[in-house]
Amino acid sequence: MNPDQPERTAQELLTELRELLDRADPVPAAVVSAARDSFGWRDLDAQLARLVAEHTPAGAGVRGEPSRLLTYQAGDRILELEVSQAGQRLRIIGQLVPPQPARVRAQQPAGQVEVPADRLGRFAFPDLPPGPTRFAYQPLSPDGTAPAGTETQTEWVML
Repeated sequence: MNPDQPERTAQELLTELRELLDRADPVPAAVVSAARDSFGWRDLDAQLARLVAEHTPAGAGVRGEPSRLLTYQAGDRILELEVSQAGQRLRIIGQLVPPQPARVRAQQPAGQVEVPADRLGRFAFPDLPPGPTRFAYQPLSPDGTAPAGTETQTEWVML
C-alpha cells in the first residue's frame, strides 16, 4: 500500500472498473435497448413455464426440414410445441395440457401474434419469423368468452 494514496472503497473500485470496461468494450446500444424493453414484457402475476424437454424426433428431416419439439411446464400446466420451417418462416403447432380453451400469444421483439386454442387445447401459428420468442397463454372459460385462471408465460427461446 502506498501511504500517500487514500484507500478506495469497493464502490469506487467498481465504478472505476465499469468506466474502464465502458471505454474498452462498450455494450452495443441495441443490446441495452433490448434489455430495457424486456422489462416491459414481463408480467409479475403470470406463472413462468420452464423448458423441460427439447428434441428432434427420430426420422426428422427425411421429408423436409427437421422439426423441434419443445415442452414447457409450470406446475400442472404443460405447453407442447412443434416448430418447423416453412420456407424462411416458422410454423408452430401447439397443445395445452390439460386441454382447455385459451388465448395463446407468440411474443417477439418486433411484436406479438395471438391465436385461440380450441376446447382440446390445440392451436397453431402458421407464419412466424425466426428469432427470439416466448409464448404466453390465458385459459378461458369453457365457452371461451372470459379469462379463467392465471396467465402462463414461457422463457425466451431462439426459434
